[in-house]
Amino acid sequence: MTNWSIESLNPVQREIVEHKSGPALVIAGAGSGKTRVITHRVAELIHSGIPASSILLLTFTNKAANEMAQRVGRALNNSTEQQKIIHGTYHSVGSRFLRRNAKLLNYQNNFSILDSSDSRDLIKASLAETIGKPGKYFPKSAVLQNIFSLAFNRFCTQQMILDFAYHKRNFHLEQLVSADYPHFSEHIDIILNVLSTYRRKKKSGQVMDFDDLLENWLELLLRHGEGLPLCEQIKYILVDEYQDTNQVQANILYRLSLPHKNLMVVGDDAQSIYSWRGADFGNMLEFPERYKAVTYYMEENYRSTPEILEAANQSINYNTRQFKKNLFSSLADGEKPIVHHVWAAQDEAELVLENILNFRDQDIPLNEMSVLYRNHVQSAALQVVLTHAGIPFVVHSGVKFFEQAHIKDVTAFLKVLFNPLDEISWMRLLRLLPGVGNTTANKIFSVFQNQQAVRLTKENAELQKLIPQKAQESWNLLLEIFQQMLAENVTPSQMINILYHNFYRDVMFSSFENAAQRDTDIRYLEEFSTNYEKLDAFLNELSLVGSSIITEHEAEQQDNQETLTLTTIHQAKGLEWSLVFVIGLTEGMFPHQRSLETEEQIEEERRLFYVAMTRAKKHLLITAPVVSSGYSGGMSQRSRFINELPEEAVDTEIHTRDEYSYGSQSRSTQFYF
Repeated sequence: MTNWSIESLNPVQREIVEHKSGPALVIAGAGSGKTRVITHRVAELIHSGIPASSILLLTFTNKAANEMAQRVGRALNNSTEQQKIIHGTYHSVGSRFLRRNAKLLNYQNNFSILDSSDSRDLIKASLAETIGKPGKYFPKSAVLQNIFSLAFNRFCTQQMILDFAYHKRNFHLEQLVSADYPHFSEHIDIILNVLSTYRRKKKSGQVMDFDDLLENWLELLLRHGEGLPLCEQIKYILVDEYQDTNQVQANILYRLSLPHKNLMVVGDDAQSIYSWRGADFGNMLEFPERYKAVTYYMEENYRSTPEILEAANQSINYNTRQFKKNLFSSLADGEKPIVHHVWAAQDEAELVLENILNFRDQDIPLNEMSVLYRNHVQSAALQVVLTHAGIPFVVHSGVKFFEQAHIKDVTAFLKVLFNPLDEISWMRLLRLLPGVGNTTANKIFSVFQNQQAVRLTKENAELQKLIPQKAQESWNLLLEIFQQMLAENVTPSQMINILYHNFYRDVMFSSFENAAQRDTDIRYLEEFSTNYEKLDAFLNELSLVGSSIITEHEAEQQDNQETLTLTTIHQAKGLEWSLVFVIGLTEGMFPHQRSLETEEQIEEERRLFYVAMTRAKKHLLITAPVVSSGYSGGMSQRSRFINELPEEAVDTEIHTRDEYSYGSQSRSTQFYF
């Protein structure tokens, strides 16, 4: 007795579920019922007599794997069968293989797995052992961790794997540093030595980090695959989100499926948007030829109206490297997507607010609305406008723009200018200096408190004695910068510019692994602050916004609280809302400036736009400011992605410069220095 009927599937879905044996590629278009097909496929295999223990189900999150296994159990009315399925992420299943066979790789079976924090600590120890005390702007352990992982995931090519030399070639670290971290190029030899020390320490300490779980699993399969009991046990493999696999994961699957060839991978090449973290788009495109596989196309969309799908289809058709498909829907006709041309980001925010209020009056709750953007920086003006309007919102799976570490670092400098006895801001600022920890920072601030004033001069002997020798250069530089920032009529925007280019930029690039994106954020903060002539008005605004944003946890706890979702498109993948706004469609922002160098990068940006559009069920609004932030060069062209949408596929509204007003605020402020 089962809970599902195969007759409830559409013809293509049923054909996939009943696929007998051999390799198969399933192109599962957005909203086409991918999860339903995977779980039915597993249930059908078990129902036909295939032992559940011989089925491997791989996903990118343990939550997704567990949910699929549970759905299989419910479909079969047999929870014991679901427990027998080998399921999980690549890392969790890899650790299962390694626990049983670690001795084949000269590890003990009780090896430890380093979490992200443990890995950073070991890299920090490796750094200390390799070069002692690094220079002032040498990458910190968190940055090195990201460099090592990205180099492994992005440059570990098939040939490197097959000749078994890849783990001795430092993962082509030079290429990664040159491309993504050019400011560290002068340190490449030291970075390579740190990596070598880190790898030696892991092996001698019998520990593995997350990347080792994949590397060592693949090595195990290459050297001993045919004789491993788990390999002999697994007869059918199903893989979700195959478009997001990297080279290592793809080759693990190849080795696992060699004996039986029963590998079915499911994904959507049009939603491949994670190359920046190592995903290899080519894995999916090359699958049919590599495996001589059957290919199925799931094109019926159960989420969006035909009008939204028509626009999405027209957009993605500009990509040349793809499996051609045409999403269609049996849902009732709806409205065409609307493209709004506005003047600036502030006007865009006012327009979004106006539409939110209008649609809420039409009985669409805030929970069914979302604002999507390419980068968090694009939501800053909107967060301010929503706060003033009293619209509760949650920033999905990401830190609020004004609460990010680098933004808070910069604003800490502004706060101590406004209030010299602000202890929290001083402590944050002082800890940015080399050699200054909590203890030293506390002693320095105690001087400020005792003097009831802050005399930031080199003549302040009591203060100078507390500054560590290694921090003297940075401290003296700060003294000069503070004097520039305190000059008469210096605006908040000018203060940020002075601070960033003379001091904080170097600190940031040595401290954060995604410093290039954070650079964009700081530039936007500088541009955003031009709306405020006085420092107190700017700081008051930031405090107001920061205190009003609802966290994801709070939103989950408040079942009756309706909240609007703000999210990057990357974080929105897999989600859906009745009403979706896609904002910031200007060249240089979307597609992003850093993605304009090659056609391959532009095509990934177009796939990102496709993902954004297909999150909408009934209403899709797209906005394009004519004037974007200063770092994009002031006046901007509308995104090529808008130009590619046929006139008949969308409605277009052009708003004049004076239609929305967002006056700059100016209130007097007083400095205490």
